[in-house]
Amino acid sequence: MRITELLEFNPPTRLVKSESYPFIEMALLPVSERDIPGYEHRAAGGSGSKFRNGDTLLARITPCLENGKGALVRNLPGDGLGHGSTEFIVMRPYRKSDEDFVYYLSRLPEFRSFAIQQMTGTSGRQRVNWQSLADFEIPVLDPSIRENIGSTIATLDDKIELNRRMNETLEAMARAIFKDWFVDFGPTRAKAEGRAPYLAPELWDLFPDALDDEDKPVGWETYTLGDLAHHHRATVSPSAEPESTFEHYSIPAYDAGKEPKLDSGDSIKSNKTVVPEGAVLLSKLNPEIERVWLPYPKGGLAQVASTEFLAFTPLAEATRAVLFCMFNSEAFRAEMAAMVTGTSKSHQRVSPKSLLTREVLTAAPQLLDAFDEMARPFLNRLLANRREARTLAETRDLLLPKLMSGEIHLAESDKAVEAVA
Repeated sequence: MRITELLEFNPPTRLVKSESYPFIEMALLPVSERDIPGYEHRAAGGSGSKFRNGDTLLARITPCLENGKGALVRNLPGDGLGHGSTEFIVMRPYRKSDEDFVYYLSRLPEFRSFAIQQMTGTSGRQRVNWQSLADFEIPVLDPSIRENIGSTIATLDDKIELNRRMNETLEAMARAIFKDWFVDFGPTRAKAEGRAPYLAPELWDLFPDALDDEDKPVGWETYTLGDLAHHHRATVSPSAEPESTFEHYSIPAYDAGKEPKLDSGDSIKSNKTVVPEGAVLLSKLNPEIERVWLPYPKGGLAQVASTEFLAFTPLAEATRAVLFCMFNSEAFRAEMAAMVTGTSKSHQRVSPKSLLTREVLTAAPQLLDAFDEMARPFLNRLLANRREARTLAETRDLLLPKLMSGEIHLAESDKAVEAVA
């Protein structure tokens, strides 16, 4: 059957002009996840896409379509209406029970390939028009089967979303502790003011009782980045190993969900930074955009990163958890933003050599160790959740075409889902 027997493209959705509604821009549309991580409020105007909860958004412009950008609109507040980029195609099923199915249909490799083949326009600005998608054929399935396929695959995305939210919480907790201890000097200020302890006694005793004339805890040292971290500059040319697969930490991969891509050597055309074991990656490009990445523990694949990422490993005074939270702190971000060079707003960079000389942290060695003991489990769990989410996404993408085509049946897919979810 034709896809238009199942859904409507760009259906009319009435928004009151000049009233504020959730707005979703292209940058927020995920690549491998179902759920949109956030939105802002903007006044409704005459242009742009309009949608409601239950609709599927499909990116129609290159390279976003080829990269797989798309999402299921869920959890918009109030009446559940929203608007967004003009580069979205909105897909709305006629049956509410088909909402999940339509979203997964939009992820089907055959549908994506069909859409890409319909793109028109000049190189670099190609788009697909929704009218050209109307002839796409889908299997004839009973509505109850479509609903069951959608709900089965959605179980995997529910777990992916749970992991994402858990990671947000874990990272926020680690960053909040870092800020309290090393930016606000909270425990020392509380001691100096005679307030009650709010940490375990063995931790509380590590903090000084007073601030010095420079408004830092008595006896604490001020460190430059060069005191705390080693900057790794080694590069490699992956194209010299065209048959090898690389775990590739690129700017687009970070922006698409902080998941490295597995790329063959012959597809990576420029030199890349070698990612050392235990590194923290910090983007030097446009530092107002926060890009701090914890690579996975090394496995069987070589790890490389865009040369826009600076690869740091901790020196004796610091740890990986300390570097990660410091790089994410507002004070460090402000320091980087003040150092940018370059005339183009979109291509401003920080000099690694200058960054290493900047004073970035005031602390005491025993407190850095104590912080690591507290924060390291959070970050280990964060990495484990990311790895699990990757496995869940791979299972979802493997099951989807097989369920759609009838190659496997729901009972078999339920077992596969139970094994990973």
